Amino acid sequence: MSAEGAFSDLFADAPSSVRVDGGTVEVRKLTRKFVDSAASIPDESTDVLYYTLAVGHHTGVIDCFERALSMPADVYGKIVALMDDEEARFKLAGVLRFGEIQIDKSHVGLLLPAARAALSNLDVFDAPGKTAMALQPHEVEPFVELVDLLLDVRDEPSVYLMVRRVA
Repeated sequence: MSAEGAFSDLFADAPSSVRVDGGTVEVRKLTRKFVDSAASIPDESTDVLYYTLAVGHHTGVIDCFERALSMPADVYGKIVALMDDEEARFKLAGVLRFGEIQIDKSHVGLLLPAARAALSNLDVFDAPGKTAMALQPHEVEPFVELVDLLLDVRDEPSVYLMVRRVA
């Protein structure tokens, strides 16, 4: 069974099953991390902290994010609907279903090609073989910025995105 076939039941209605009733979608980019100072950690807990850091858990590590992109939720929904890849649509639509998603390096291999393909298929000049323009001209810029952020995740060590729907 192909991966697409395995996911078809889960992803087939992903964009249409999401209601977009206003609000904003914010994309926040990890800008730095730091470990909470040892002075605030009781001595009996420091061994646990260092062990969890050594095995890859983030106990005591504080991730600092900055808002990198903000767009109306309906624009985000249009962008998601443009993705031909069912799994990419399902992943990105998660923010509209659950309120928040994380995008890290493990997701970029799926999301970046789907986003680039959708962006390249936008028809701004009524060219034959292109997808009808589903975005208004001012809505294309956030899509391009989203692709740029995916490139940042791909290219920069330890960077990931938190995408959150806010009222």
